[in-house]
Amino acid sequence: MIVFVYFIIIASLISYIDSKKRIIPDKIIFPALIGLVFLKFLDNSLSVNDAIAVGLVLAVFIIPVVLNMAFGGGDLRFGAFCALFVGLEQVGYFILFAGTLHLVLLSIVKKKSYAFAPAMSIAAIISYGLGKI
Repeated sequence: MIVFVYFIIIASLISYIDSKKRIIPDKIIFPALIGLVFLKFLDNSLSVNDAIAVGLVLAVFIIPVVLNMAFGGGDLRFGAFCALFVGLEQVGYFILFAGTLHLVLLSIVKKKSYAFAPAMSIAAIISYGLGKI
């Protein structure tokens, strides 16, 4: 439960900052990643599969960075944070939902680009919940 609450707090903060300033500060995401690893370790829920989930997200999310599609390093790092949270079993759902929700947000705000952290946060929570069903 503490991992879930921790994720909600960090994801809310990062989503707010990203939606207002279009940046995910390293001074927040790096300590947040370390904190999540530590909490998952204490919770006995940290596994090699988490590293695989992070690797998969980084492999998929690097494509928009390489193609210069208004997707930056902060989005990559936050995607890794979300993947670590949801784990390998749910990471496919996370990737699918994050992309879909981002497209929905773009259509709602009627812009060509918008912060990706809010979509990733919601996608991670939905994916995590699906894993608990």
